[in-house]
Amino acid sequence: MKRVLLPAFALLLAGCGSAPESADPQVRQQLSAQVEAVKAAALGNDRAAAEAALAELNRRIATAQAQGKLAPDNARVILTATDRVAEDVRTIPLPEPPQPVIVTVTPDPPPDVPDEGDPGKHQKDWEKQQKQWQKQRHKNGDNEG
Repeated sequence: MKRVLLPAFALLLAGCGSAPESADPQVRQQLSAQVEAVKAAALGNDRAAAEAALAELNRRIATAQAQGKLAPDNARVILTATDRVAEDVRTIPLPEPPQPVIVTVTPDPPPDVPDEGDPGKHQKDWEKQQKQWQKQRHKNGDNEG
């Protein structure tokens, strides 16, 4: 990737400064800084950051051109180089998704409130419910983790 990326960046930087009268100095400085942001992210193999920096670079080019601060020919050269860099950036592998997190929640037993008819009824109900949860967990394949 780096073989194509570096010459394309040279074109981008040259496009920013090749014709002093075709771009406002402040615009050239902003575009050069944005090119450096793309370069740093791409060389760091950070595809998401490189794509975001390229999108911002494209936005700034369009804005500068719309405001008359960047000549159309100069913008075209920069955008052509930007497209080459974008193709290269798309070859950077995407990061692996994070491993799923499995959370098992076991409710606390309810307080043992004596019942006039059966003093341990609440505890027995809770134990019965807990056994049902355990059966369901086992049935769902709880022995994965």
